[in-house]
Amino acid sequence: MMSRKNEEEKKMSFLFYTGFNNNTIIQNVEQLIMKREETLYTKTLSLLLEESYKWDLVGNIFESYLVYCIATSENPFSLWAEKKGAQMDEQVLDLARGDLEKLCYLYKHQPFKEEIKGNKTKNLEVLEKLLETVTDSKMCIRQLAEYYHFYGAGKMNGYKAFKWNEKAGFIGISECDPIMLDELIGCEYQKEALIKNTENFLAGKVANNVLLFGDSGTGKSSLVKALLNTYVEKGLRMIDLSKADFFHFNSISNELRKRGLKFIIFLDDLSFEEFETEYKYMKALIEGGVEIKPNNVLIYATSNRRHLIRETWDERVGQDVHIKDTRQEKLSLSERFGMTLTFTSPDQKAYLTIVEDLAQKHGIVLPENVLREKAIQWELVHGGRSGRVAKQFILSLL
Repeated sequence: MMSRKNEEEKKMSFLFYTGFNNNTIIQNVEQLIMKREETLYTKTLSLLLEESYKWDLVGNIFESYLVYCIATSENPFSLWAEKKGAQMDEQVLDLARGDLEKLCYLYKHQPFKEEIKGNKTKNLEVLEKLLETVTDSKMCIRQLAEYYHFYGAGKMNGYKAFKWNEKAGFIGISECDPIMLDELIGCEYQKEALIKNTENFLAGKVANNVLLFGDSGTGKSSLVKALLNTYVEKGLRMIDLSKADFFHFNSISNELRKRGLKFIIFLDDLSFEEFETEYKYMKALIEGGVEIKPNNVLIYATSNRRHLIRETWDERVGQDVHIKDTRQEKLSLSERFGMTLTFTSPDQKAYLTIVEDLAQKHGIVLPENVLREKAIQWELVHGGRSGRVAKQFILSLL
């Protein structure tokens, strides 16, 4: 009879994916492959159902779980791969092959047939197809490295936008605004300029930090969010920061510097009162101090103020003996951005054009004169003309 020690020695041991070494589901499936036991099967199925609900997984109940765990694993191999892809060190690739072969064995021999219906996310669907078609582990490990290089590893694989928490680090945002670029009407120049800047950034070319300034409801924030949705599959991620997070910029910067993806730090509705000093951290964030800003990070900020720091008359005639220098320091913050894009409220003709385009996109059929009359009435009641007001009007007709 085999001793307990010998049984443990037979268990799979992972070099990089060490989280699997003590994973109850993985250990149970390994046992079930060798010998099916109904009690263990039911217990493991229950655990898989919990994980499927927790992470919104669809497809074969074990295969989808294994694929998710591989995609979101942060280990030396996946993180190196995120930065270098298949061009990483050959010895590391060779060592990782052992883990891949074990993962493929589990994927192909697992006993579960239960499935959950639904649409798979692109990042998990691609990895699932990769595992299904493995014939040569030497070639497949390179494909897996390229997968991480393209989609990211760990949290960066499962989410496209994040907030910062001092204790937990980056926290993924589950529900992002799904807006796309073709939904934004009336800001073609700004859209084209920001697209070009973002594409240069993703291509490793020179790109600018950008200040998007202008009236409320004119599409500043929506444009940045639409860029994320457009370029997420080209390695773009977004970090949504508030002023309170500026104190932690060095920590944030150090974390992003290690990654192989490109990040836009998004500062929405940015402005400072005269007594706030976070703008000094903001300058360091844009310009870098002794520690330079990572090459894989850009800053996109939106604001209703051209000059980001409120200035009062008291400051103009105050007691500060270096008042000119102080004022210049505050007023120069917006000049630190390499590009400033101005957004203005549309005139009535432009507003009605936006309304008509949105009505067509949403399949709303009304006589042109009726649509225009209702749109004008709407903007009079709802605070003036803007892209946001036009969209709200169209949604009210659905």
